[in-house]
Parts: sequence; C-alpha cells; structure tokens
Amino acid sequence: MTEGKDKKKAEKNNKIDMMRLPRTIVIALTLWLTFMIVFFAFNDIKFDDFYSLKDHMSVDAYHNDGRVEHIEAGEYGATKKGEKVKVYIDIPQDAFSCGSELYIPLYNSIVDVYLDDECIYKDEYNPDNMSAHYGARVYEIMLPDDAPSKQLMLDITAVVNKPSSDLSKVGILPANQSWKNVLSRQSVIYSSSLSLMVLSIICILYFTVRSISLKKLQLGLPIALFEFLINSWFFGSLGMFRFVIGNEEFNAKIEYYSLYMSSIPLTVFIYMVIDKKLFKRIVTYLSMVFDAFYLVATVIELSSIQLNYSDMLKYLHALMGVLMLMLVLALFYGVSKNNNRYIFILRYGILISIMCGIMELVRFNLTKYVAKKAWFATHGLSSVGILIIAFSLFIYLVSVSAEEYMNKIEKEQLMLLAFNDALTQMANRAECYRRIDDMEAEGVKEYTMIFIDLNYLKVANDKYGHETGDRLLKTIAKHIKAHFMDDAFCARWGGDEFVACVFGDEKLALEKIDAFNKDMDEENASGSFEFPVSAACGYVHSDEENYIKPIEAIREADAIMYDNKKRMKAAMG
Repeated sequence: MTEGKDKKKAEKNNKIDMMRLPRTIVIALTLWLTFMIVFFAFNDIKFDDFYSLKDHMSVDAYHNDGRVEHIEAGEYGATKKGEKVKVYIDIPQDAFSCGSELYIPLYNSIVDVYLDDECIYKDEYNPDNMSAHYGARVYEIMLPDDAPSKQLMLDITAVVNKPSSDLSKVGILPANQSWKNVLSRQSVIYSSSLSLMVLSIICILYFTVRSISLKKLQLGLPIALFEFLINSWFFGSLGMFRFVIGNEEFNAKIEYYSLYMSSIPLTVFIYMVIDKKLFKRIVTYLSMVFDAFYLVATVIELSSIQLNYSDMLKYLHALMGVLMLMLVLALFYGVSKNNNRYIFILRYGILISIMCGIMELVRFNLTKYVAKKAWFATHGLSSVGILIIAFSLFIYLVSVSAEEYMNKIEKEQLMLLAFNDALTQMANRAECYRRIDDMEAEGVKEYTMIFIDLNYLKVANDKYGHETGDRLLKTIAKHIKAHFMDDAFCARWGGDEFVACVFGDEKLALEKIDAFNKDMDEENASGSFEFPVSAACGYVHSDEENYIKPIEAIREADAIMYDNKKRMKAAMG
C-alpha cells in the first residue's frame, strides 16, 4: 500500500513485460540453433551414399478398365484410386553392398516389394481404413545379400485418385540411413519448420500463462496456435513425423488434423482483430458450420462407419476454402483503419500467402498430369507461403504489442504528472486523496496522520531567491521520503505543507517523527543553508476504539501543527 513499494513494483512489472518474451525467444532460438548445428554435424547428414534407381527402372500402370500403360522411368502416371503401378528394377552391382536398404518415398500410395516372385515386404491395402494410407510415407526395406542377381518389383497401389508420387527418388542406401537421405534433401525446410514449431510451443505456453494471469485472451495465443498447427501440417506433409514418432499412420493423421484445425485459431485471431459487427457475426456462424462439419468428419474417420472419407475431405476442403475467403474479406473490409493502423501487415501478408497457396495447389495438381515432374517436385511455394504468413503475424503481433506498451508507458507518465509533484517528486494532494479513499475502502483504522509545515520558506524566497527556496523544499521532501515511505505514505499538501501517514501503532509514528527532527538538526549542523532549517509537526492517532476518518485526522493534525508552530516561533523570539 506504500508509495515506494507501488512504484518499485510498477517499474519491475514494466521491465518484466518488456523483456520476458523477447529474452525467452532469443534464448530458445540460440539453444535450438546450437542443437541443429551439432545434430547435423555429428550425424554426417549427406547425400553421397544415395544411389538413385531412376535410370534402372521400367514402369507400367494397370488401370481399372484393363488398360496397361507404359510410363517413362521415374514417373508415376495419372492413376486413379485402387489402380496399380508396377516398377521393375534391375539392381546394378556397383549400387549394392551388404547391409543395404531400399528407400521408397510415396504419397497417398502403398507398396508391396518382391524379389523375383518372393515377397520381401507387404503393406496391406485396407479400403475400410483409408485414412491409414493417406499422406506422405517413406518405406525402408532391407535387401538380402543376393539382391543384385534378382529383379526387384514394386507393386504400388494408389489410395486416392491421382496420388502424385515421384518414383525418381527411389534408391538404395546403407542400412538405417533413409532418414539421413530425407534430411539431406529437406534439411533447410526440416530445421526451419521444426524451429518454428518449437518457438510456437514456447509462445503458446507464454501467452496461455499471461491470458490466465490477466484473465483476458491475449492476441498472441491464437497466433501461436495457428503457427504450431500450420507448421505441424507442413512437417507431416513431408513425412517428417515418421522419423520423430516412427509411425506412418500417425504422420498422416497429424498432417490432416493439423491442416483443418489451423483454421480455428486463425478464425479466433481475426475475430479479435475485426471490429465491424456484421463481419464478426458472419465469421462466427461460418466458423461454427466448419467446426461442426470437421467434428463429424473426424468422428466418422475414427469410427467404423462405412462412408467414403475421401469424398468428405473434398467437401471439407471446399468449406475450408469458403471460410478462408471470408476471413480475407473480413480483414480487408471488417476492420476500421483508424482503429488498427497495423492491419495492412496482416492483409498483404495473408494475401501473398494465399497466392502462394493457390500456386501450390496448381503445382500439386499439375504433377498428376504432366509427364515431366522435375519442375514441380518441390514444396517451395508452401514454404514461402508459410514463412510469409508466419512473418506477417509475428510482425503484426510485435507492432501491436509495442504500441500497447508505449501507450501504457504514456498513460503511466500522464498519471505520474497528474498525481505527482514535479518539484519534490512526491505525491501531490490529489494522490493523497486517492490514498485516503483506499484507506477507507480497505477499512484501515489504526494509523497516525502527521501534518508538517516548513519554517522560513518565505524568508528563503524573499532574501535568498526562489532557487534557494526550491532547494529547501527539495531538502525537506528528501528527509520526509526517507522516513515516511516504508509502512506509510507521504505527499506535498501544497506550498510549504506536507502530509504523512504511518500505519500501525503510535510508537512507530513517534520514532519516525524523532528521526525526521534529527535530520533537521544535522542539516543545520552541516551549514548547507544560511538560515535555520526546521519544520513544525502535528499528529493525530487513530485506532479501532478511537477511529478518526483520515480527512478529519488531517484537519486535526493541521490544527495541532499550527499550535506547535506558534510555540516554536515564541521560543525563538
């Protein structure tokens, strides 16, 4: 309740608010960067040991209508759900050594592997559990030592229409090196995506704690959740969870669930940003429809209900597209520029990201039809889009947070000017009234109210100048603050008058008054002024039995001080 403690606490909180998140981010990024450097250095991630089988394969597609289509080596072909692609490979002797494994990356496809007519790996196709086959999959299949003398055959089944796998990446690696091959191809994307995920988790924890402590949802929480989910989707689309968790089905589920769930925090965030009621209602209702449909689709996918989950995903994609379009419109037309000066960061960041997403969809679909996939076999557009939206959201959050912090500082400075005496840097009369109101609201009854009146201020001003008078006021204020800040509060009442209030018993107040009077004696002994330095004091004590309202206590202490002042003048002649 004391003035000194309140000011120190406010300054401490300001420093914590300003430094906690940036410091946490810097520490986290430094640790993660160190980890990634050490990880890649000690694991010898390189591409030299990979032997591509693209030039040693023959590919045939077996269509549902009975047609057999010969496809150029390394290409998958425009297949439909349930159709097969058979890849015949003659393994060259120089590509093989004892303890080698076959590396097969597929997308929305499964594979059985044969050496001559002997099956060495079988991945059962289960049409009743289609989601178990969705997404990116990486097969690592050990080859027997006599593999070069036999023909290798990959029997691949498409689990969706036009699954768009790239057979040019099939090859041979030393045993247990497939994960290194994937990381060598995607090391920058892998480390960037994983770093963003780790950073997102840190931000989620920070903003969750902050939201709970402030009892208000912080803008950074939905942003951090969105960043985590969108990076989880991208991470899963590259099959990276396969190496972290070791489960292909889990990788596929994370990929799809993260993508659809990412719209939820994004919707919450945009709802918090927009200020026009019509768009708030539209976004709310459309989000409820999407969330309900997503929930139904998820329940069906996890249950034994016989329904074409792939068809449901088409409707979910369409509904998600409508929701995203409405969110973009809400950003452009549902926010008043006067109320949000940084909205342009979100508008153009998300717009560019959507353009990247559209081009990524075009690229993804072109890979299903074009004969040459070399120009379309990268997730670069997805990477650019995700980085842009992550950057724009981060810049927006930093800009808004910085503005809020500066407004907070400005408000505190205005409050300081309104309730602080500029000359003595003490609380003024307005602040004293606020403290009195707090005392009455909190039911404080035991205290000692002290009224202090400075002597010789008029003499100092008239004879030695106002600079000397100001110096005298500052000196007295310094001594008052030295003794009446702990377990008390003090204020400049006006002119040469000061008020101090000491909480607790009367003995403590008398000790503080004695210490203050000793300071006056020491000030005179030092000769810092050419005239005597002194002050008249009057005090009134209040307790449970003899309670006095604080404002009445000030009046009584003032009257007692006035009597003491007359006695002091009489004693000095």
